[in-house]
Amino acid sequence: MKDAYTFDVDRAGLDKSFLDQREAYKKIFTRCGIEFLIVEASSGAMGGSESNEFMARTPAGEDLIVSCASCGYAANLEKATSRVADIVDEPGPAAPEEFPTPGVRTIEDLISFPGGADANRQIKSLVYFATIEGEQRPVLVLIRGDHQLHDVRLADSLRATAVRPAQPEEIRNLLGASAGSLGGVGAKNKTRDLRIVADSALKNRRNMTTGANKDDRHLRGVDIGRDISVDEWFDLRMVEAGEGCPRCENGTLDVFKGMEIGHIFKLGTKYSESMGATVLTQDGKQVPIVMGSYGIGVERIITAAIEQHHDDDGIIWPRSLAPFDVVVTITNMKQDELREAGEKLYQELESAGLEVLLDDRDERAGVKFKDADLIGIPYRITIGKKVAEGVVELFDRSTKKTEDVRISEVVTYVKSKR
Repeated sequence: MKDAYTFDVDRAGLDKSFLDQREAYKKIFTRCGIEFLIVEASSGAMGGSESNEFMARTPAGEDLIVSCASCGYAANLEKATSRVADIVDEPGPAAPEEFPTPGVRTIEDLISFPGGADANRQIKSLVYFATIEGEQRPVLVLIRGDHQLHDVRLADSLRATAVRPAQPEEIRNLLGASAGSLGGVGAKNKTRDLRIVADSALKNRRNMTTGANKDDRHLRGVDIGRDISVDEWFDLRMVEAGEGCPRCENGTLDVFKGMEIGHIFKLGTKYSESMGATVLTQDGKQVPIVMGSYGIGVERIITAAIEQHHDDDGIIWPRSLAPFDVVVTITNMKQDELREAGEKLYQELESAGLEVLLDDRDERAGVKFKDADLIGIPYRITIGKKVAEGVVELFDRSTKKTEDVRISEVVTYVKSKR
């Protein structure tokens, strides 16, 4: 990693430093020939008020990125939001109705159970323990049955340093039933210190089905606002491809893999306050230093460049990252004329300031060509039979086009392509 930090006396200074670093990163990755997105990201364990990730799109990436082609919105899956279609619920009963559900343990089980409900009419209830201010606290998470919870979003929303799913015995101690029969109705009567949080997609929903906090029993006709004491509403679900963009009316979201190549944070005063790091302002006031943190994955730049620039034959290096500008390939080392011409041209190219690799191995020409393609050097100069006519072949690795160039002009020609 390449790490950097900025130190300012106020938030305005941090904002400027953050934007300066952001622009510098954009120039660096552009010069490296990498196609990238700047995405909204979770600050995670680093903390702080804002962070951006620089992501290179590649199937080899370890992160999932959400983006909108219409407006340019982009965020990683931990931070992304979306628009979901409203569901109009039919009026339900005046109070929830309990009914037996023997053997029903999952959302899918309840869909097929007689008198059950579709997934988007179910409330999924999950029990977690969140570490907040050093203490583990029980949390009941409510989310629509056809949606998936993102643990990092939950931790960020709760401002927790960690979250973990509750164990089966912990769930029973808290709510008196096993997973698969849980629900928010009356949950606080069983555990007073239980915190109930719900995903925003459940707001104003009624006539829903959920667990009754009794094994093999469920409730139908649940009205969220009427029947469940929700403490806080958050965006907790994972975004899925094809959902509506949260920033523009007509855009739909794409989800794809990406590789993080850089990450910048506004740390604020989180660390300076804990360390007692202060500075005097111009008017003599002592204030905590306002910090920013910035990291580039140096090795990841190389990996991303290869992932984005290759073909079946090997690497196609962007010129700015290539280990050599050109490889001089002598097709037959046993022919003195070819060997001498190749060595002379190698010296001339080096003297002109180019990075040059001389392939003077005693191998067949085809083997040398394959190896040059594999390591991806931008240009290959082939020293072959046409040397007798004062001509060499110049091969462009990116376009795979070959052209004849006079030996007397080839140095100037290659330099012009830098």
